[in-house]
Amino acid sequence: ENSYGRDYIKMDEEYYNELKSCKNQNSKYIYKTSEVREKYENVIKPMFNQVYKRLLKDLKNNLTSSVIFKHHINFVHSIAKAYKRSLPYREEEPNSIVVDFIASMTDDYFIDLYGFLFPKGKYRVNYTPYFKDIGKL
Repeated sequence: ENSYGRDYIKMDEEYYNELKSCKNQNSKYIYKTSEVREKYENVIKPMFNQVYKRLLKDLKNNLTSSVIFKHHINFVHSIAKAYKRSLPYREEEPNSIVVDFIASMTDDYFIDLYGFLFPKGKYRVNYTPYFKDIGKL
């Protein structure tokens, strides 16, 4: 009822404070640990930089075999009829297109994409598969 019929989202103060508390706890115990900060600065950030530059280069060179076309631009074009745009997506500023693509990625997709684009790259993130503890069905 807090948001119903309004053009904004609102929640009771009690629930807002609980959500805020959970968010602060996650930030403190997950994202702000020295281990995570070190991994971000020395591994993730350089990976983002390399991926960003590579995707931008592929886009500017109109390399249609690139993942930015095959996994992003082609999809956006396929659904574009449902949206009224003043400019075709491909004609938007290249940096904006690359940012859109990266913003749409899951963590796992990004890590796999880095390995795909840079098979001999110096950065690696090893993560535990979601179903490792289940075994075979």
